Amino acid sequence: MPDGVNGTKRPYSPGRSTVMEKGQQVLFFFESDASDPQAPLVYCGTPKNRGPGGFLFAGSHAWLLGTLEHDFDAQKVDPERKETWPKVRPKAEYSFVTRKGTPAALATPLQVRWVTTAKSPPLKLSLLFVRWGGEYSKWMDEQEANDGDWGKYGSPPSDEYMGHVVKEGIKAHAGLKDEQGMPLFELHHVFISNSKDACLIAQQAHIIRAGLKAQRRAAFWMLWPAEWEDFGDPDYACYIERHSMFAAMRACEGLGIRSLFPHPADPYELITSKSWMATLSLHPGAFLPAATLVSKGSVKIDAAKAAEHALRTLHHIRRMNPHPVEPGDPPAPSVVNQNGIQKGVVKLGWSWENRFVVTFNSQSHLQARLKELMNQPGCLATYCIVQEWVDFDFEMRLYFLPEADWPGEAPIEPKMIQCNAWGPSDDTKSVGVSRASFSKLSEEKVLSRWEGDAAAWAMAKEKAIKISQLLLAWLLSAEHQPVPSMRLDFMVKRLGPGKARVIFGEYCEQGACVLGWQGGPPTIWRACLDAALRG
Repeated sequence: MPDGVNGTKRPYSPGRSTVMEKGQQVLFFFESDASDPQAPLVYCGTPKNRGPGGFLFAGSHAWLLGTLEHDFDAQKVDPERKETWPKVRPKAEYSFVTRKGTPAALATPLQVRWVTTAKSPPLKLSLLFVRWGGEYSKWMDEQEANDGDWGKYGSPPSDEYMGHVVKEGIKAHAGLKDEQGMPLFELHHVFISNSKDACLIAQQAHIIRAGLKAQRRAAFWMLWPAEWEDFGDPDYACYIERHSMFAAMRACEGLGIRSLFPHPADPYELITSKSWMATLSLHPGAFLPAATLVSKGSVKIDAAKAAEHALRTLHHIRRMNPHPVEPGDPPAPSVVNQNGIQKGVVKLGWSWENRFVVTFNSQSHLQARLKELMNQPGCLATYCIVQEWVDFDFEMRLYFLPEADWPGEAPIEPKMIQCNAWGPSDDTKSVGVSRASFSKLSEEKVLSRWEGDAAAWAMAKEKAIKISQLLLAWLLSAEHQPVPSMRLDFMVKRLGPGKARVIFGEYCEQGACVLGWQGGPPTIWRACLDAALRG
């Protein structure tokens, strides 16, 4: 990357000449599309790590040194007419590569929108996308829109999604351009193809840190941590073995590159592990179903005893922390377990989209489920979560975006509330696929299901918001800085006229699907960038 440190000098200050001469050295803003396999990116690594294998570190939006190819008057630039923009020849010291690391053809001179005679790049923020660089899978961009997706944006690891982050998040953010529209950011990418590449990031994070020139640095980790071996199958693109991924994140964070998306390593690992479902289930204010962790070792040694002990533990947790039940209310959290826990679910951490969640209806059934999940080929999980059953009518999703001055005295309110329903579970399907249908519910559909009971609907929202205060505060114990955004999912059941029960279901990381919420992802991206600029 070019020499120089952070600076904010504007290119055309009042009172200064706007004319630049041919051959004059300038800084110009290089811009390319990292989603294009043939697009030129400026190589940012060292000659040593440019060989085959390992990660690729390159920039798509950066201030580079060059020389003007002709005299240029800034006052004559028309932003809408590219032919009025200056032509610049990059310095010979730069190398340009594709996202696969092969030499990229660069037609020079370049016609660019922004040039400046400043001695250092005008930067407020250095941004980094850590993203998939292996074999690309069609599911990443070509999924059909449905009730449970990200709307028009694609999924977070996809090129489509990151293209929207650049266009509707970074470039649209008022804090990342001056009053003339000049960019005050740079954007780099680390492309990895497997978990070994992530391990190399942990070892060579200093190279990445050296390439980021702004005083504030932030990373978007556009990959999913998993407890599976690398299969080399495109259907498993973007999944990185969790120890490798979190080690890479922590190495970068240790050098001052803040992880903003989805979250810093510690809270991200905590949330996606799902271990909190067990450890927090004894807190009466969390309103969680009873849960416990069952180790793979105990299942391997004696699955029958592991199932027996798990059910006894669930019963003990529920006895120690009973859900409140008023006279006339059905048992909580389910009728089927009112005389002892026999029904529940088994799930794996670091899994998404209901893919590794199975039900059980007895101790022997639980034993079989434990063996089924803990013996999946290639699965590296050391435990699974066993959780009691919850009766519910539908799920309620609350989206919170804490303000800069949170936490404060006043309770935080959600920016959006959505609901969805699950169909019956099809247990004939194999483990690893979603076993139930999924549908979005409008408020009109919610009230229709609840016989128009607006009072019960209001009670459900009020209870969920109240429980959320503790849940969001609890996250501060894992990471002192508030999350830019968080989705909290609740299971909701109408008990009778004007009455509803609310049970907490799950923390959902930034980047989780938003049920097609129009404007939802850009709102979350802006919140992340606001947090980065605050430092």
